[in-house]
Amino acid sequence: MFNGIMISFDQALAKILRHATPLSRETVRLTDATGRFLAESIIAAEAAPRFDQSNMDGFGVRLAEVRRAGRGSPIRLPVSQIVAAGGPMPSPLQKGTAVKVFTGAPLPRGVEAVIMKEFCVEQGAHVLVTGPVARDENIRRRGCEYARGATLLKPGTPITPPVAGLLASLGRTAVRVHIRPRVALVITGNELATPGRTLRAGQVYESNSFALASALQGLGLRPISSRRVRDNKTTLAVALDHALGLADVVITSGGVSVGEFDLVKEVAGELGVRTGFWRAAIKPGMPVYFGIYRLEIPTKTATKRGDSGVRHKLVFGLPGNPVSALVVFHQLVQPALQQMMGQRAPQRLRLQARLATPLRHNPGRLEWVRGVLEIRESALWVLPTPCRESHMLTGLANARVLIEFPASATTLCQGSTVWAEWLQWG
Repeated sequence: MFNGIMISFDQALAKILRHATPLSRETVRLTDATGRFLAESIIAAEAAPRFDQSNMDGFGVRLAEVRRAGRGSPIRLPVSQIVAAGGPMPSPLQKGTAVKVFTGAPLPRGVEAVIMKEFCVEQGAHVLVTGPVARDENIRRRGCEYARGATLLKPGTPITPPVAGLLASLGRTAVRVHIRPRVALVITGNELATPGRTLRAGQVYESNSFALASALQGLGLRPISSRRVRDNKTTLAVALDHALGLADVVITSGGVSVGEFDLVKEVAGELGVRTGFWRAAIKPGMPVYFGIYRLEIPTKTATKRGDSGVRHKLVFGLPGNPVSALVVFHQLVQPALQQMMGQRAPQRLRLQARLATPLRHNPGRLEWVRGVLEIRESALWVLPTPCRESHMLTGLANARVLIEFPASATTLCQGSTVWAEWLQWG
């Protein structure tokens, strides 16, 4: 049971990631793999390049035959063959001759360097070499990028455009990745109205479902279910039970504090969700809830999927204030989703900058102040955005980083060095 003690951010994240195990694997087409994470090692079946090839348009030569070449003393060689990219493997270079080659063309055996076209003068079936060249200059030697059997990519690597290109260069048309987690949203609040409708007295437009769905889309995910419910135990229980039946991860917003209408933790417990923690020493987002729902998988199904027979579904209860909900998603939920998708040890992109204005807060909680970066006289500065309260989305909408205000500090002076974490929505 909750003992009233708030855990630290590091403790909260560590507890979440212990339960955010990667899901089972599937094979997808390479054209559909961007944004996913590799679930296999990629081993080179052949060396790259597969053969010696020219790095420039020019003329392949032996070094001894052009060693004394210069503008005042050009060397004249007959051109014995012409080799273009994509053509058959050429015959060996004849002594006392040059070979005309194009970028990417396979090189004849015996070529020790390629002289750029700019340093040559063509004269019919001959070429004048007007400059010296070094061994292997403008040559891509076989295996210079990687050898056969080399591990090129490890499991957990995100499939970015360069990774997709590398996989295609290996002849791959499909790749093994981890299955994407299914995510369901449950938004609570009697005061919430659908955007586009006329507000009644005491109502506000509901924004968290839109913001969280957008954050999920940044990870390549879409909510499989999104429900808005009133602060009522019966309707909340129906919505949560439905979400737990559908999804691997359930995200709620609102209803996780200590008021009479804050019912998420209680209802989740009655549905069999075990509390991992409730409340963390962070700002915004102190009343955050994390729960684990244990699901027994039938033996036949588990064997078919390669599962252990037990799956843990994760439940995140985010605060209702929109800034709190999004910051907690970014700091705690997003790393869990990325790990479930197969990413190894999700990394937070943090950098140091000088604080442009002083900051103060009450100690006891790690605070993330929304900010933007500026370059001033070759130095990196961070400036807090205005509208810093947890219900004020404008401050977060204009922010690019989160400034870390340590829990133990009360003041951060102007010009002091602080950590700023990049807001990576995906």
